[in-house]
Amino acid sequence: MRRLISISVLAAAVAVVAGATWASAKGPDWTQLDEQGWDCPVVFGAVHCAPPGGLARVGSGEAETMTFLVFSTSDGSFRGTEHIVRADIFNGQPCPTDPPSRQYTYLNAGPHDIGLDYYACHRYDSSF
Repeated sequence: MRRLISISVLAAAVAVVAGATWASAKGPDWTQLDEQGWDCPVVFGAVHCAPPGGLARVGSGEAETMTFLVFSTSDGSFRGTEHIVRADIFNGQPCPTDPPSRQYTYLNAGPHDIGLDYYACHRYDSSF
């Protein structure tokens, strides 16, 4: 069931991004996602967009996983995705796409503390 939910969220994200890409030669635009009801806060210098209702589900701890579309704050360009996994179901898996550590980043302690009991895998060149 968790896998089906994750796949459904990812499919919805791809559908919206595909529509946004056709509207703009530069690719997806976070402002279009925001206008369509997505939640797009700035976190550590990048815009992170979650599907409608997704951010509330993460904040409450209801979401087991969530995939965010991430955009640059300087020029709005699409940087990649960030996949988060709730801490109670995280199994210590590596994140081979997240330089330099190649590990998931805990979001509730240390320099990356944003008060969420989740681990994040950045699928772009992040500063973590």
